[in-house]
Amino acid sequence: MAACGGNDSVGNTSAGAEGSERAQAFSADSEAVQADLLPWVNPFIGTKIGNPDGDQGTGGAVGNTFPGATLPFGMVQFSPDTGYGEFYGFGGYNYEKGVIQGISLIHSSGTGCSIQQDISMLPIVGNVTLSPGTHLPNYQVPYSHGNETATPGFYRVGLNNGVNTELTTSKRAGFGRFTWPQTNDATMILNVGRNGVGARSAMLEIVGTNEIRGFVETGGVCGGGGYFVYFHGQFDKPFASFGTYAGDTVTPGSRTAARGQKNGGWVKFAGGGQVQLRVGVSYVSTDNAKLNMQTELANVQFDTVKTNAATAWNKLLNRVQVTGGSTDDRTKFYTALYHSLLHPNLFSDVNGQYIGFDNKIYTADGWDKYATFSGWDIYRSQVQLIGWLQPKVASDMAQSMVVDAEKGGGGYPKWPTANDDTCVMVGDAGAVIVANLYAFGGKKFDTASALKYMEQAATQPGTRSRNCETRVGLAAQQSHGYIPNGTGGVWGPSATTLEYALADSAIAHFAGALGDTAKRDRYLAYSQDWKSLYSNFSGYIHPRLDTGGFINGFSRTSGDSFVEGNSAQYTWMVPQNYRGLFDRMGGNAAAIARLDEHFIKLDDGAGSPYAFMGNEPEHGSPWAYLFAGAPYKSQAVVRRILTELYRNSPDGLNGNDDLGATSAWYVWGALGLYPELPGLGGFVIGSPLFPTTKIKMGNGKILTIKAPNAGSEGTYIQSMTINGAANTSTWLPLTKLKADTTLQFDLGSTPNTSWGSAPADAPPSFESPRVTRSAASFSADFDSRNSQPDWNDTIEIAANITGYCCALDHMETSTRREGGTHSGAGALMYSGNDNDATRSFSYNKVFDANIPVTNATTLSYWIRPSAVNANSAFVSIDLIFTDGTNLRDSGATDQNGIRVHPEFQGRGGKLTLDNWNEVRSNIGQWAAGKTIARILVGYDRPDATGQFRGLIDDLRIGTP
Repeated sequence: MAACGGNDSVGNTSAGAEGSERAQAFSADSEAVQADLLPWVNPFIGTKIGNPDGDQGTGGAVGNTFPGATLPFGMVQFSPDTGYGEFYGFGGYNYEKGVIQGISLIHSSGTGCSIQQDISMLPIVGNVTLSPGTHLPNYQVPYSHGNETATPGFYRVGLNNGVNTELTTSKRAGFGRFTWPQTNDATMILNVGRNGVGARSAMLEIVGTNEIRGFVETGGVCGGGGYFVYFHGQFDKPFASFGTYAGDTVTPGSRTAARGQKNGGWVKFAGGGQVQLRVGVSYVSTDNAKLNMQTELANVQFDTVKTNAATAWNKLLNRVQVTGGSTDDRTKFYTALYHSLLHPNLFSDVNGQYIGFDNKIYTADGWDKYATFSGWDIYRSQVQLIGWLQPKVASDMAQSMVVDAEKGGGGYPKWPTANDDTCVMVGDAGAVIVANLYAFGGKKFDTASALKYMEQAATQPGTRSRNCETRVGLAAQQSHGYIPNGTGGVWGPSATTLEYALADSAIAHFAGALGDTAKRDRYLAYSQDWKSLYSNFSGYIHPRLDTGGFINGFSRTSGDSFVEGNSAQYTWMVPQNYRGLFDRMGGNAAAIARLDEHFIKLDDGAGSPYAFMGNEPEHGSPWAYLFAGAPYKSQAVVRRILTELYRNSPDGLNGNDDLGATSAWYVWGALGLYPELPGLGGFVIGSPLFPTTKIKMGNGKILTIKAPNAGSEGTYIQSMTINGAANTSTWLPLTKLKADTTLQFDLGSTPNTSWGSAPADAPPSFESPRVTRSAASFSADFDSRNSQPDWNDTIEIAANITGYCCALDHMETSTRREGGTHSGAGALMYSGNDNDATRSFSYNKVFDANIPVTNATTLSYWIRPSAVNANSAFVSIDLIFTDGTNLRDSGATDQNGIRVHPEFQGRGGKLTLDNWNEVRSNIGQWAAGKTIARILVGYDRPDATGQFRGLIDDLRIGTP
């Protein structure tokens, strides 16, 4: 079946479905037979408002997809425009509008604000009298969905003016076949000054008897950034007449619409009939646009190009073959796969040339340059799909990001359109994209430079991508461990903190994969900054002030400090360490109960306490159950989302598709796999939607997924095997898929609460690495944040101590950059509140260790008790030995003869408030032969109440 209009629900004809079913046969040891999968793709899904609740605060309740012709990751998207830059039509096409205002060559699928729609044209029957630049509605042409067809690589519409319009593409050029009725008023309007974001300027030249060329200068997504796109077109019939317009001025016979706004021209063809247009596109020059056209479309007929496009799509879609399931489910699946493979887009020309982020021309030698990365959206699961299925493309995309960082200022772009960053959205998405492309198969690029640019943005405030600061608010985060509310220039400080922490976890795994374990550990430590915002009092990610306090009047549904969401939704956005999150929530049972409440509603908007699956920050949340030992609950929620939020109809997407991000989620959910962990190659495991799936992975091997009773009666995993061996782990690393592999599922209609429930079955979570060394020495300067204490650190023992502020129920220890350190930029902050005048103490573990003590071993550190209260001096470093004894009770003394015990240090009179004081002890005299297991910070005072606070720096254990 060709996905066509006329009905809101689009399915396959029975013949087409049966043909596809028959074609999907595999030999036991070979690749899949090529099936005709194009009938299962409905390009109209996502073109109509899908969410009855409206916008929900994120830029649209519609997929904003386009139905036109394109190739996988192609430079050209030849598609109709029902309007330009219109809400609910940012892909250029709104299913509910009955007119076409143009057909343009450049589109993006699914953005939440205006973008592209560059190089517009419109076939009409009539004369140009009023300027289309200022009177476009006068020329718009009605049409009906019953006279409209779309399949991958081809689009056709019969306009009500009698013009039959057919579109197809090569990689860098569009091919249009326009058939007018017999008339001398067969006119093509070339409305180059009109696009989705408001063209900044445009130029058109009508050359000779049948050629056109020019450019459009415009902004990127949401109007940010800026770029030029050039074109050169050739008609196969000579012009009978022509003209241009600029503003309201119409000039028949003119060949040039000079650079300006609201300008363009027209050409007429005598007698009407069939006219073909080949038009090349380039971001370098009109000459390159012509070269692209001549190389890819010269001497090639329309139907051949159409067939080639269909073949290209069929080959790629056949990388994943599903059988069984309902017609709607299979159509939703292959449409989602299709939408997942539209972007990013080819950016280099046939000669390899592309325009760099510094506006200079470069040549890609042996690789293809790609552009237009919807960073904040696609890093979560879409680029992983590309890496897994298309490692060469993924490698080139990663290299594209690297050269963008190199030429743009040292940071990865956030949301680049063409050769400029747009500063749209938050976080450091580029770093995550590159790490994920690598982790899932795209490994052939400059990885050393990739890591260098990741680190530059993660550690050097002010690093930029063109005019966009890569990590806005980084200096504040380095000082506080979080970005405080009110930090200048930061959209959603709490959300941005979580984004940076997630990006750091991806960087950590990327560095580890390259063999740099020191950097891996450092960035794993950075990735724990989310803990700075988790409040034990509210139980949520809770915005904080630069004074350290959590904001008053907190509401989990407030969007303050968040981006297109709230705390109830963002609290789950720590996939790198769900174990740490759940422990803070009170354990698995508490986390499961909260997830159950959260998923009462699946897509309830940015102001709700419930899930908001129509937007990206929650895409990983349904899989969180696996980390809490309840995978059956994840299986149920994912199946609800696949069934309730995705539909085989134009209104089939509840939210923006965001260049394939929302569609990619469906693909993964239907496979029963999801790339949950940033920068780490592997999947969390769910229940497959289809009885059989065969995947041609990028490594050339076949993954077969068998679930004979999948479907409405097969939601829950009863048991599972991998190549015949029983498996209960809910984590599948890519290292297990190096050869042909079969996953066999036994699914049922009732939950198996035991499968995958053991702690060892959970996917990995990553804490800040602790120092565990069998070495004669140890040191920590608290500058690198590598292997440093967590904000909410482990309490060894405590009584009658609460937080210094912020409704915390314990003493705090964390690395801070507050100024006034003993050395470097960081120190260990301690703080708390003594609530009892008879007995109060707290000992927090800050390091694990494995350090043998000899007769010559010395402990030294510097301490700066705050004058906020004399209690601040009742603090010392303590050591726990492997035999269970400790330093504080050993009798060890410091250089002044005062016991190294918090109470004795406070009473000893040698610690000056608001000054740095050294404490040094030859602990070997009291502990020789023992081994240090843990390093603690202790407070101990039995006879007073009040706050205490201070800093510790330059901790050393070893032989002088």
